[in-house]
Amino acid sequence: MKLNLILNFALCSLLGSSGALAGSSCCGPDITSRAYHARLLDNYIAVWGGNLSLIDTVFHPDVVLFVDSFPSANGNGSTVTHVTNRDEFTAFVERSRTGWKEYYFEPIRTVAADYSIAVRWKMHGILGSNFTLFPTPLKAGASVTYNGTDFLVQDDCTGQIREAYIAADSISYFHAMGLESVTV
Repeated sequence: MKLNLILNFALCSLLGSSGALAGSSCCGPDITSRAYHARLLDNYIAVWGGNLSLIDTVFHPDVVLFVDSFPSANGNGSTVTHVTNRDEFTAFVERSRTGWKEYYFEPIRTVAADYSIAVRWKMHGILGSNFTLFPTPLKAGASVTYNGTDFLVQDDCTGQIREAYIAADSISYFHAMGLESVTV
């Protein structure tokens, strides 16, 4: 048993940038360190920036996402997001990025302790010609900025993100998108 823990710790140390073993192998106390939190957050932001190759490193296979509802694509009603695994999270990120010429997040402030990370962010985007997430009067090339806060909970064994609570400032987002009213 002690040998397995030593081997797992040694493997985690060798993995470097991922900091966690794939699957369910535990890596020890390093996953709550300041350095690990910083690396995980950098990779989380990189995923939102379009680096989907990091999905398997950053997110637990059974990641759950909790997020506000958004107007439907046709403007009538709203859509509920239901994400309960890594593939669904990937699809959510891809859908969120669709229609943007530029789309990136700037971390404003972070706080981390134990298996939790909170990040206040600002999204910077340039609308592309194929934005269809919901109707907007903005034209391609319009600059959009809004902010929010994500609260992330790590798996206590792998260190990957197991729960993501995204609280975007939807009112600011809708105003930035040129909307005067939203049907729910």
